[in-house]
Amino acid sequence: MNLGRSISWLALVTVITLFCYLEYSPLSTSLVNPSPKPCGAACSLEESPHFLIHTPACVIPDFDPAHPSIAKFRIDKPDKIVCSTKRPLTEAEGLFLHLYKDRIKDYNTSWEDLNCTYQGIRRIQQDPEKYNRNCDKVSNLTPRVSINQELTVIDEDGILVTCTDTTQNKSIVYKDIHYFIQPRRVQGKREKFKKEIEQQQRPHRTKLNVVIMGTDAVSRGNLIRHMPKTLHYLKHELGAIDFRGFTKVGDNTEPNMIAALMGLSYDEFMKHKCHPKRWAKFDDCPLIWREFSKQGYATAYAEDAAWMGLFHFNKLGYVKEPTDYYNRPYYLMSEKHIGHSGGRRGYNAQLCQGNRRSMDVIHDYSLTVADALKDMPYFGYFWTCSITHDYLKVVSAADLPSLRYLKEFKRRGHQENTVLFFISDHGLRWGSFRSTYAGMLEERLPFVMLVFPPWFKEEYPEAWANMATNTRRLTSTFDLHVTMMDIMYQRYADLLAQPTPFLHGQSLFRVVPLNRTCEDASVPEHFCACQHSTEVDADDPRLKPVAQFVVKKINEGLQAFPKCAPLQLKKIMSGRIGTATNSTKPKKENTVAMTYTLTLVTKPGEAQLESSVRYHDKTYELVADVSRINKYGNQSHCIIDFTYRKYCYCKDLL
Repeated sequence: MNLGRSISWLALVTVITLFCYLEYSPLSTSLVNPSPKPCGAACSLEESPHFLIHTPACVIPDFDPAHPSIAKFRIDKPDKIVCSTKRPLTEAEGLFLHLYKDRIKDYNTSWEDLNCTYQGIRRIQQDPEKYNRNCDKVSNLTPRVSINQELTVIDEDGILVTCTDTTQNKSIVYKDIHYFIQPRRVQGKREKFKKEIEQQQRPHRTKLNVVIMGTDAVSRGNLIRHMPKTLHYLKHELGAIDFRGFTKVGDNTEPNMIAALMGLSYDEFMKHKCHPKRWAKFDDCPLIWREFSKQGYATAYAEDAAWMGLFHFNKLGYVKEPTDYYNRPYYLMSEKHIGHSGGRRGYNAQLCQGNRRSMDVIHDYSLTVADALKDMPYFGYFWTCSITHDYLKVVSAADLPSLRYLKEFKRRGHQENTVLFFISDHGLRWGSFRSTYAGMLEERLPFVMLVFPPWFKEEYPEAWANMATNTRRLTSTFDLHVTMMDIMYQRYADLLAQPTPFLHGQSLFRVVPLNRTCEDASVPEHFCACQHSTEVDADDPRLKPVAQFVVKKINEGLQAFPKCAPLQLKKIMSGRIGTATNSTKPKKENTVAMTYTLTLVTKPGEAQLESSVRYHDKTYELVADVSRINKYGNQSHCIIDFTYRKYCYCKDLL
């Protein structure tokens, strides 16, 4: 190329770049009412500190944690949860129970006066014909076995240890529950895998482990504010990929995890043959770990609030054990015997299990699974919500436990052959912070950090580059499902192949389109964080008929529950009006469709509700479930329905 052509080409590139900068510069874009315009393929969008993502189809504003409107919600000194000052007398080490005689002084007794035993915890196989929704008997205890040695081989998946003082009427001085990963459960898979890799030099580079470690109700913004050590370690020590525009697709944990684990929307799940009300068929749900199991993966499941966890709409969880290692029956026993909250009140989940934080129990279980399955691929789903579920600032107490987990994950060598999905499901859904504009956005924007083996970037540079691009694009929970499927089938190794079609979502190994909308990402309009709206006064006359419509629709649903009182509109707290269809479906509507997002209060019960309503052709329409953004405690004790318990005020409380 001669010098003249070089100068001409440089001038053209300069003009295009300048045009793009002017189009997308934060100086020319309103944060409240942005109006992004399409940009040519040659354009490179500016990264602005004012926006999480800034694409032609979606603009999501960013909020500085020190911004005056939300600075008061940042804690000055990190919280710390102390479960006990006593050291545990027993610990699990592989398949051994270790008894520490030197710690007996912590319990004001002597070894000679102590009688320690253990009982195996056995899950009860459920009978669909005898199922009782109110039944909570999911496991029983085997006869007691004396603990006489410092190391005892354990043949159970879970055990209850009890120590009594023989000089004080056999009073209980110590209880604990321990978990063991018994190799017999996956022996067939292990042997099959060994045969497959006899001729392979790098087996784990063809079958990567997949681990989901979830922390409930933590937005990306709150991760930055209250878990800074965890965030720093993720990014700077583990090289985690941070998806800034990741958006939830449902109100709470269930719809979001159903999307991630099944690839279904909540409406699709409700119509599926495995619908929870047809509980005996729940084993037929298209859960992703079933696909991993078919490919020879061992599978594991554990969560630290079993009574209200992912499948809490069904106390028994499953007819069959869903995974090879299923922690739920043992953890339910733990909640019953040793669960507590260290003297704190007002939490939905127990903060402690004996001497340990509940979060640590799940972290340790995850690491134990990884240690036990080093010689074969596995899929693990682990979830913690004990610390983070209820209060914005208490999240700071999860920082050091999470940091400890990640450090152990790396120290034990598990990063070498594992893709870690370190994620949340949504932000905090109630409280004073939730009532702010930043809180409304954060509730829709959970953190999602993906940690890959250190060699992955060099061996699969295209997949890595695409993921880096996608950190500034609109992504959703459904994308996690597709990405995990791609990991299982190693599709990241051949991105020239036609992508496998899915009902929702796309692989994060492939570039997310620049013009992707919430509709494209299967994000309901109510949860879409792409902003094209303006705040109005709460007494704006346009809001009242919308609020009355919302209350009317809720009451229509409550008619199926005669124990619930009809609701009335008490007041409107706030509202936003905009043409949100321009952000979710640009230039495809012939007439303007207005979208109202408003927060209202109903009576009786003082329920604070947030709803998005579309007004089009003189008709109102709810665009998603109405969110309850304050706690309702025992108000709906008279019903168990997943949706309407958020709105019900039982008549017997009037």
